[in-house]
Amino acid sequence: MFTSLYCFAASLAEEQYAKAGRRHKTVREISKNLELSGKLENGIRTIEVKASRYKFEPDPIVVRLGEKVRLVVTSTDVAHGIAIQEFNVKLSIPAGKTERIEFVADKQGEFHAYCSVYCGPGHGHMHARFIVKE
Repeated sequence: MFTSLYCFAASLAEEQYAKAGRRHKTVREISKNLELSGKLENGIRTIEVKASRYKFEPDPIVVRLGEKVRLVVTSTDVAHGIAIQEFNVKLSIPAGKTERIEFVADKQGEFHAYCSVYCGPGHGHMHARFIVKE
């Protein structure tokens, strides 16, 4: 029943959106105006990420398709982790420490990054967007 109510509400919202002459933007349209995160060093996009209760900074993290990415993640308070399943990223960061991971951004789109180490009662809300644009 919940699913059918959700679908009904979603279709009403889409109908109202369409009547207003608007449409949902694609990831390509949204990401076109976003600046790339970090800096390019010797062909590697290096991004310093701060993990603290209960957020990642920067959010979103934006890179180009095909770039080699180095995330340099610092935990500022308690132990945290960062995971992005589509890129096989899973990194644990002890409290007050910095860890690094490298991978290639070989898929275009918007991906879910999340804390993979329990960090307190707000742990389930610790997310970020990882955007790979053309």
